[in-house]
Amino acid sequence: MRVYIAVAGVIVFLLGLSYYTLHAFRDTADQMGHEIKNLESDISGGDWDGAANTVKLMQQDWDQHKQWWAVFIDHQEIDNIDTALARATIYIKAREKALAGGELAVLKLMLEHIPEKERINLKNIF
Repeated sequence: MRVYIAVAGVIVFLLGLSYYTLHAFRDTADQMGHEIKNLESDISGGDWDGAANTVKLMQQDWDQHKQWWAVFIDHQEIDNIDTALARATIYIKAREKALAGGELAVLKLMLEHIPEKERINLKNIF
C-alpha cells in the first residue's frame, strides 16, 4: 500500500511542477511580449534612444529568465531567442526600422511558441 501512495505522491508532485513551470513560462513570455510591443511602438515613433534602453532592459530580464528555462526546455530554443534578441539589439542601434521590426516579430513568435510547445496535450504527446 505504501508503494501506491508513494507513486501517487510522485505523480501529483510532477503534475504540480509541470503546471507551475508552464504558468511561469507563460508569465515570462507575456512579460517579454509586452516589452516587445513597447519596443515596436518606440521604433514606430522614431524613439531610437528609448528603444535602445528598452532592449537593454529586456536583455537583462531575459538573462535572468533563461537560467531557469534551460532546466526545462531544449537549449536550442534558448539559443534561438538569444540570437533573435542580439540581432534586434544591433538593428535598433543601427536604426534599421524594417529589420528591427522583423526580428522583434520573430522573437515574439519564438517566445509565444515555447509555452504552447511545453503544454500537455495530445498533439504534443503523439
